[in-house]
Amino acid sequence: MSALRVSSTGLRRFGFYFFLAALVLALYGPSLNFGLMWDDPRWYQQGAGQSLGQLFISLPSYQFYRPLAIWLNRQMVSSTGVVNAPLAHAIQIAGHLIAVLACAPAWRALGIKTNHARLAALLFALSPFAYQAVAWQAPQQPLAVMWGLLSIVAAHQFLERRQARWLALSLLTYSAALLFQESAAPLVFVFFWLAWIRNPVSLRNRVSMWVSWPLLHLALAVIYLLIWLNVPRTGNVTGAGFQPNVLGYLLQGVVFPFAALTAPLLRETPILHLIWIYAGATLFLALGLWKQTTRRVTLFTLLWIGAGLVPIYAGLAWAYVEVGSRLLYPASLGIALLWAGWMTPLFDSQPGWARLTSGALLVSVLGLGLFQWSQFQQLYQRGTQHLARTLDALRASPDQRLLFVNYPDRIELYPPPYPLGVWGLTLAPVVQNLADYARARDGQSARDESLSMFLVGAAEREAWPYRVFMRGSDTAPTQVFDAALDSDGVYLTDYRRGGDLRLRAVGAVGVADSVGPPALASFGAAAELVEANIQFDELGSILQLTWRCHAPLREGDTIFVHLWQNGIFVSAADGDSLGGVLPVSAWQPGTHIVDIRPLHFPAVPPGRYEIRVGLYSQWENVRYPAMSPTGARFPDDEVPVGNVTLP
Repeated sequence: MSALRVSSTGLRRFGFYFFLAALVLALYGPSLNFGLMWDDPRWYQQGAGQSLGQLFISLPSYQFYRPLAIWLNRQMVSSTGVVNAPLAHAIQIAGHLIAVLACAPAWRALGIKTNHARLAALLFALSPFAYQAVAWQAPQQPLAVMWGLLSIVAAHQFLERRQARWLALSLLTYSAALLFQESAAPLVFVFFWLAWIRNPVSLRNRVSMWVSWPLLHLALAVIYLLIWLNVPRTGNVTGAGFQPNVLGYLLQGVVFPFAALTAPLLRETPILHLIWIYAGATLFLALGLWKQTTRRVTLFTLLWIGAGLVPIYAGLAWAYVEVGSRLLYPASLGIALLWAGWMTPLFDSQPGWARLTSGALLVSVLGLGLFQWSQFQQLYQRGTQHLARTLDALRASPDQRLLFVNYPDRIELYPPPYPLGVWGLTLAPVVQNLADYARARDGQSARDESLSMFLVGAAEREAWPYRVFMRGSDTAPTQVFDAALDSDGVYLTDYRRGGDLRLRAVGAVGVADSVGPPALASFGAAAELVEANIQFDELGSILQLTWRCHAPLREGDTIFVHLWQNGIFVSAADGDSLGGVLPVSAWQPGTHIVDIRPLHFPAVPPGRYEIRVGLYSQWENVRYPAMSPTGARFPDDEVPVGNVTLP
């Protein structure tokens, strides 16, 4: 019976933390499959050949001073240059998990009541600003916050037990937080706060404690900042601070449920007006927190938020901040405390209406967090799955060069959930070769090039539920032809109506053989149809046409593909070659063009059909004469190329 009572007590005591752990793992477990994205995968190889001690001294290739982060990342790279992406994601998840579990004990040590601290831990676990920091494999915010919170817990144990080993542990973990990321430096105020509130009431004792052990943490922060300020760094990232957009973005993060609710109304509001609106909402929340808790709790909450936000406002440029919701991760602990304070009447002896209001607020904020998590999760899954399929194609052709057309660079939620900032996924920026991701994953890759043609698939992208920026500026068909001629295969990204992405091989361009196979049909003196095959893959039935160009074709000329059954025309799928990427007017004499197109006729009933193809002018609605190898003209200038059974 006594063992049962102990188990029951332990379950009541730790059940909340088990729930938090299960919640975090359920939310972020899927990101283990996301692979590498966004950053240059070669970033993991920084400091190669250097010892840990050398990383502490100098690393001129990196603009921040994060030696432990660089050392840890080096451990994830094999001798062949392959990066263990699942491990990188697991470390991010573990950092967030420990931070979520540690924040409630840390806040309790800092004078926050149990229910307030636990509510804040729950809100922090579901914070919209945690998703990028945890689901992306590269940020160090979760690890820096994790070590910082553990340092606070250790400092509290030092004060409770008066054992120097706990102080040493606090200094060690705070050093780890600093060496992972500079966002831990402003949190040094917490140690002074802890010393102040945990000492006896005597002013003399308080002053004595104020000038003793927390100064060791302050010394660590000062030494670190002196080093950080003197390391090499890239321009236009740090140092360009105090921009109004950044201030508005940060205040928006403080009042995020209000900002999300009013986003449709405030999206076009001038930035200075937004700052005043969000600053007023922040003041209102602070006054409400003061009323629901105490002046000391309110002051601490605002100090924590300020410690997380002020360095961003003072030191980072808007172009860097607007894509970095992860930057709000340290401040989101204080933001969670702020909103959780408004929900504490749910557990206090308050009137029924107050508890009901607090409960409604809790459900609303948690619901918003889950809703935005689901938005980000779905977007990240779709983007990273598309990148993974791309890497499969690159790995399968290590000795070739592949051309990718209309490949996504950045994908954003549309409409955006907040008035300010970019909310979505930077998948594979155009400054980064896709081959680098393939080599980091598989150790081998084809070479790659990316181009965009804005008119191709424009209607599909307009109907797509996300906003997309593609790799590369708009490219003329002649330039695409030259790039395709220099490649072994061309891939096109389709933006499907439901929000999915599809990578599709659409063909290739090459120099025609001087002595090639006999043509199936000739179209005047301009082109020949050399080969036609109907194949099957995961997309369904595929028609592959190989053309040989002898003379320039005219603007407006294109290919028609007609479906016939029992001598009756059924449907058509006309369009330019290579998925619409390459108009036939861009074909160059002396080349062959392999055109791969899916046989997709959604309105056609199942059955067996005949496929006929040809060339014609869209502008004049006149077909090129189609001649057989014997010199006979095909009826209606249509060349039968085979039969297909449509499901």
